[in-house]
Amino acid sequence: MQHTDSASPELQLPAADTTIHTRPPKGLWRETLERLIRKPSAVVGLIILGTLVLIAIFAPVIATHDPLAVLLDVPEEGAVKRMDPCIHLLGCPSAGDELVHTSTETNIQAARLNSTNSLMSAADGKTITVWKTDDGSVLFSLQHESPVTSFDWSPNDQTILAASGEELIVWDINRRIISRTLPHEGGVDLVEWNADGTRFLTASGRTVRIYDTLSWTPVGTIELENDRLAAAWNNNGTVVMTASGNRVQLWNAFVGTEVASLDHDAPLTSAVFNGSTNRILTTSGNTLHVWNTASYVEEIVIEHDRDLTHGAWSENLSRGVENVMAISGNTGFVWKSKTGELLMTLDHGDPIQRISSSPLATRLITQSDTHITVWDANNGDSISSIELEAPITNVAWQNNGGGLLVTSGRDLRIIKTSNYQYIMGVDGNVRDQFSRVIYGTRVSLMVGLTTVSFAVIIGIIAGAVAGFLGGWVDNLIMRIMDVVLAFPPLILAIAVVTVLGPGLQNALLAISIVFIPAYARVARAGVLSVKEEDFVTADRALGVHPARILFRRVLPNALAPLIVQATLGIGTAILDAAALSFLGLGAQPPMPEWGSMLGAERNQIFTAPHLVFYPGIAIMIIVLAFNLLGDGLRDALDPRLDR
Repeated sequence: MQHTDSASPELQLPAADTTIHTRPPKGLWRETLERLIRKPSAVVGLIILGTLVLIAIFAPVIATHDPLAVLLDVPEEGAVKRMDPCIHLLGCPSAGDELVHTSTETNIQAARLNSTNSLMSAADGKTITVWKTDDGSVLFSLQHESPVTSFDWSPNDQTILAASGEELIVWDINRRIISRTLPHEGGVDLVEWNADGTRFLTASGRTVRIYDTLSWTPVGTIELENDRLAAAWNNNGTVVMTASGNRVQLWNAFVGTEVASLDHDAPLTSAVFNGSTNRILTTSGNTLHVWNTASYVEEIVIEHDRDLTHGAWSENLSRGVENVMAISGNTGFVWKSKTGELLMTLDHGDPIQRISSSPLATRLITQSDTHITVWDANNGDSISSIELEAPITNVAWQNNGGGLLVTSGRDLRIIKTSNYQYIMGVDGNVRDQFSRVIYGTRVSLMVGLTTVSFAVIIGIIAGAVAGFLGGWVDNLIMRIMDVVLAFPPLILAIAVVTVLGPGLQNALLAISIVFIPAYARVARAGVLSVKEEDFVTADRALGVHPARILFRRVLPNALAPLIVQATLGIGTAILDAAALSFLGLGAQPPMPEWGSMLGAERNQIFTAPHLVFYPGIAIMIIVLAFNLLGDGLRDALDPRLDR
């Protein structure tokens, strides 16, 4: 048998010039980041913190209002209505919606709101009924022997003065009893208190009487030559104005003597004081007049091509902005009171009976027989149109301007006049809660980063020097840190702020001082573990300066636990700053800081829980985000904890 040796295959070796590609080693920060994003908790923390940073940067764009500004003409859920606040995230009424609707047994002759808008009252026949404005529930009724022709709340809301038959009846509201009855021959069609409740006036036909509440007797009787058009007090209760025929007369409220007379060429159609009562607006024929009540001089005359009726002021008492208004047929007109410049024309569509401005001049209404239109006082745009079945008998603004009391037939309503939507409501100082929470993100992030940065810098230097040098230096520095650590952190922070005085800057300094020992101990422990390494010994043998060894070789290798500690410390710092602000020692009003917002509204937790809920949730979210990120960093910087 022939045997044949098979040739061995040749070994294939790479050519000498073949290049072998190797992956370069990853940098420390890149590797740490990759490990970090594999931690779900850290990713959640990063997403939350990224969102909060964007909110802080773009706060002026996101916030709907100035967080420090008091809102003008807030809607019904403002400072007045706190028992049942409207949470706009769940939906709220719009302009024209009924906030309250109730009915009486007979047609309503007169209706009033008390000075705080908490109660509304109406007279139907022989009964005055009082309701709560927040839910429309009946509180009590006052019964009379004769039909009620007029009534008015006293300025302190403790008394109702009612005219019934030929009597004036004074009701004590607290005890629901008649405290006094005064005879009044001929009946009364108007009763009105002055501003401080020391006097009131009554009017019947051409007679106006002024009463003093000390003696409960008339101190002056005014007899007019013509039928009375108007009778009203000035704002301090010292002067009474009457309008009849072609004349406006001013009377001394103490003795009933005439002070001045303002004559017109044509019969008057309206006369009204402005809010500060240093001017009077009158309409007569086709002219509107503005009079100065100090000098009794005519300041301005506005002429129109048609007859004007029912003049009124549109004024913002807090800013001194004043315009004047009047109606002619289906149209309302608004002029500047100082120059007579026509600002806007309001086409109501029906013959207008009345024009009026909200208390702070942000909205206007025009009213016809059964129709009310609400207008934006800034640009004249129509906000809402309200149609009722029965003729309108009474219209009155709430003093916050957000609601309108309207009576028609037997129905009494409070109708919302604003489309402003405050997403999180308004606080007790009538500021937008949503805007304050948004701007609070800036404050909280600044608090956390500032306090921890200061504490980390001081703590690292102190701890690193103590650990590297050892001996008496280590003993001295760490005993000081032990003394600080002996006190509960929050108690020590309160003590420091008490010495320095309340304020956000002092609170930040106090929290930083409290945090320094923790970072000093972590830095010392890291330096002690690194300084005996071989590369440190080699540097010493080569004669490298100790400071260079510490800050260039030792400290960078001991930073990992400090980074984790600092990240977790930011959340704790924010929480401590909120606690100090809650106690009134940190951020001071009106700064939009979440802790101070909680402190300011803590008494409203049962009546307006949303004012406490939103800043509390914000604090929880930002602290949770830093804790999640710190937990993820701990795992990412320690390979032994990697899974």
